[in-house]
Amino acid sequence: MWRPTIPSTEFSLSRRAVLGGAAASAGLLPFATLLPTPARADAHWIKSEHPAFSVGASVGGLTFVAQDAGGRDSLPAGTTAQAERTLDNLGLALASAGQSLDDVVFLLVMLRDYGEAPAVAQLMQAVFRLAERAPATCFIGVSNLNPTGCQVRMDAIATTITDRDQIVVPGLPLSLGSRVHAVRVGDLVFTSGVDAPDAPLNAAVPPSAVILDRLDAVLRGTDLSIKDSFRHWSFIRNLANPDVNRAYGRGRNLRLDSMFAAEEFPANSRMGSPALGEGVAHRSYAIATPGKRQYVESVFARKVPRIFAQSVRVGDWLFIAGQDSVDVANQTLFAGDLRQQTEQCVRQLEFIINAAGGTLDDIVKTTVYLMQGMDHAVFFDAYTEQFQRRLKSPWMPAGLTMDLDAMRPDCVVEIDAVGWLGAR
Repeated sequence: MWRPTIPSTEFSLSRRAVLGGAAASAGLLPFATLLPTPARADAHWIKSEHPAFSVGASVGGLTFVAQDAGGRDSLPAGTTAQAERTLDNLGLALASAGQSLDDVVFLLVMLRDYGEAPAVAQLMQAVFRLAERAPATCFIGVSNLNPTGCQVRMDAIATTITDRDQIVVPGLPLSLGSRVHAVRVGDLVFTSGVDAPDAPLNAAVPPSAVILDRLDAVLRGTDLSIKDSFRHWSFIRNLANPDVNRAYGRGRNLRLDSMFAAEEFPANSRMGSPALGEGVAHRSYAIATPGKRQYVESVFARKVPRIFAQSVRVGDWLFIAGQDSVDVANQTLFAGDLRQQTEQCVRQLEFIINAAGGTLDDIVKTTVYLMQGMDHAVFFDAYTEQFQRRLKSPWMPAGLTMDLDAMRPDCVVEIDAVGWLGAR
């Protein structure tokens, strides 16, 4: 398995880092070289979940970094204690890129024990006290987090772009732990999570349609609408029930068919979450833009009109929908085989970014969704081998994993990605 080519006491941003200084001209910049003096002594424990992922990637004015409570010593006992350390680690990781928690514009909080969500939300409110500097936020319950004992992981997007606004829509409930409904950064709008309550499966307006209505209300607070959204993430309770899945699709078509051409639905990742809070059936967040969108498809990856686009390019960003082991004939390959399905997911990411004119070296960040009970060692071995054989540089994308309780039948892994196709 690939290991970092730098000493274990230093961890680095991806080669995609666009940062000042001589080191940046080579595309390589050790985290330790930019750490502020008080944190420099602790540089050795700033690391990613696994060496298969770079600690972070910074390009195009955005920084992607995920952290948990690991690194210094044993994991703290209790979810809130781990959340506090996770925020500390996240702040130090960002400091190495010349940024801080004040620069975070979106934060996904993953919890193994969703019953602890209110306490973690209270901590978040204390850390992000001012709405004018608060990120859009989404909490989700997960089945498991790697490594053993990890209770919390936070996945952040930060920015150096000064053209940004925090959006609060009067009369609209705020997402748990968030002070804002959305954050605009240049031409990108990141929403907080929105919820839909439990409803009968045959309801005239299914939860997925309620979600889209509420996302629309958030986006209208930015002078946009759901028609301007291009990337969706959906977390659904009881998704293993085929009737829940059918209701999900029915609700999306109910709202989106009249707004989008069949081949121009938002790119999407749809997963089963074991817990989202009492009475919550479905939670989603989205990215939207008033700018031009280009829908990029590969003939070697499946096309699913009226469900989701393979990828969407906005400016120099390419947002790739979740890729699983389903072929162009819509047949699941390698049912239940984690290694082979991981290899297929990476191949499909490559097909799509190639269609956009890039390579896997242009992948900035991946998010990996694993079915609960999967062997992480098998995943990381296959994932690293597939990237290593294709990359021209030693730098893996930033990334993270989470275990969830449902995805497409017979699929055990899904990977989505963000690519950067501009100058570096």
